[in-house]
Amino acid sequence: MNIALLSILTLLLLFVVGAFKRNPLNLGVLAIFICYLLGSHAGMKSVAIMQVFPTVLFVRIFGILLFFSVVQNNGSLELLAKKILAVTGKNTKMLPFIIFYVGVLLGSIGINSLAGMAILSGIGISLALSSDGNPLLHGIAGGYGIAVGCYSPINEYTTNIVAAANTAGYNNVELMPIYLYCVIGFSLSFAVIYFLMGGHKARGSVKGESILGELPAFTKRQLISLSGIIGVLLLVVFLKLDVGVAGIVVAVACVLLGCCKCDAAIRGVSLPVLILVCGVGMLVNLISKLGGFAIVGSALSAVMSTDTVAPLMSLSSSVMSLFTLSRVCVLTLIPTIPGIAQNIPAASVELAIAATSAGAFASCIGPLSSCGALIMQNLSQQMGEEQAIKYFVPQQIYAIIGAFVLVGYAYAASVLVFFR
Repeated sequence: MNIALLSILTLLLLFVVGAFKRNPLNLGVLAIFICYLLGSHAGMKSVAIMQVFPTVLFVRIFGILLFFSVVQNNGSLELLAKKILAVTGKNTKMLPFIIFYVGVLLGSIGINSLAGMAILSGIGISLALSSDGNPLLHGIAGGYGIAVGCYSPINEYTTNIVAAANTAGYNNVELMPIYLYCVIGFSLSFAVIYFLMGGHKARGSVKGESILGELPAFTKRQLISLSGIIGVLLLVVFLKLDVGVAGIVVAVACVLLGCCKCDAAIRGVSLPVLILVCGVGMLVNLISKLGGFAIVGSALSAVMSTDTVAPLMSLSSSVMSLFTLSRVCVLTLIPTIPGIAQNIPAASVELAIAATSAGAFASCIGPLSSCGALIMQNLSQQMGEEQAIKYFVPQQIYAIIGAFVLVGYAYAASVLVFFR
């Protein structure tokens, strides 16, 4: 069998295994195992196979996760979210939008997607139950808002986009246009969900005895940690440090200033996430080296036109993210873009990358995805499993609706010649 075709089949196998929620293997470990089998079959030495490991991606993700482990460990971000909502979140009708944009803010300053969604969707559901609001809408507001913020240039999630673009041969991808594209697109998508769920019909205000009733002042350690976010931004923007290196520098400073113990900060770095991303990244690099993505790109371009490249890439990414992690969608779909661009040269590569990236979180609020599962988990904890399970089907439906709004947005962007 052609080695390029075989490499793509191994990637499909990875997705099939990943679709089973009871899969006992971390997909990153499985991906590394597949790398050695595939590389050996292609006649590569073990050392050559190890050289495709994404070292830069590892350092970037570890560095920024280490810093935000410090910030999260001392409760800074959760308290910041509650304080912002305490000031702005009294009107029940506007509360979902406020939760959404607080999520955008928290994600934009770097909070990890899973941690942010767990925290903010939980707060949102609590606020809904204290004000007779819709708990699913408030939970989605928190999850979707965090998702948007993850496209911020200083969020570790964007290292996946950069790594995938580099694998595809695009070494100068601009993150700010992708971030702005997603802020607008997800705002439209959430607005549609908000009106379909009747958020505009809500009345009243959050009761005083809710979780926002009495909040403590920031401690000195928390203030130093939060100022570290500004420090990371300054190091990246003005000193041009890599975001991972900047995260490590500021994390070390925060630990030395007593904001958090080093052991606790390191334990807060998710090893499963690191293995997942780097393992899949290693397989993606190997498949690219073997020519697998060129085959996929050619196949996709056969059913695309200039104006449908972006929406179809967004749709493909959204369908995948219903069942798997969004970062896996980005790592595996963006490398197919060069093959598409070769056959459809008038299509915007920048827009295709942005649409693919946006699609990776477009349906993340579905209960079968890792992020959406956190919303369902918070519903179960606060309402009981019997009540929470009633939201399973509506949650999946609104995830699909959100994805299709972003597909339409990508098509409109193509027609209006954005990013060209």
